[in-house]
Amino acid sequence: MKEIIGNATLYLGDCLEIMPTLGKVDAVVTDPPYGIGNFVQTTGNIRGEEVTWNDAPPPMTLFEILRKISKHRIIWGANYFNCFEKNGGAIVWNKNQPMPNFSKCEIASSSHLQKTELVTITWTNFVNTKESNHPCERPVNLYVFCIEYLPYSNLIFDPFMGSGTTGVACAKLGRNFIGIELEPKYFDIACERIQKAYDQPDMFIICT
Repeated sequence: MKEIIGNATLYLGDCLEIMPTLGKVDAVVTDPPYGIGNFVQTTGNIRGEEVTWNDAPPPMTLFEILRKISKHRIIWGANYFNCFEKNGGAIVWNKNQPMPNFSKCEIASSSHLQKTELVTITWTNFVNTKESNHPCERPVNLYVFCIEYLPYSNLIFDPFMGSGTTGVACAKLGRNFIGIELEPKYFDIACERIQKAYDQPDMFIICT
């Protein structure tokens, strides 16, 4: 299934099946699934029960494919997948997280610049926009930062689109977007959020 909304092309399906049909993109900005549904992702057994992964980490072949089809990449959860770029850097997102048993930051690999960048955007697991009801919703401003951090990229790709935050950021920045989501529920939410972003454009953003 494919939906086209503004400059966004959205696919419902398995990214490993759809990616070979897409060709080259300028940049990948994505947050692959890790630890979805767990009370805590990284601190271990804090409530007496064993912490397990609901989603197996994507195979490394996926990251090899992403490197082949894109010029630039920012991939969150890089510390889980060990997918740091050989000649790249990292982005650390400081959440100002007040909850003692949750991660205070998250780490992304970046193909751009051999340095570590810090971005602070307050965010918790319980206080967020609730736009998506996605268990790992991310702030749009974080993805705006990511896209602007990379060298100018007109076509952004997210193979794990989730509720469409990367697509919303692209709409705000006037960039073309391709997104893939496996779960129909979140695909529908992504379509709705991206359509809303185009219906209510940021008056300070010039779309190209």
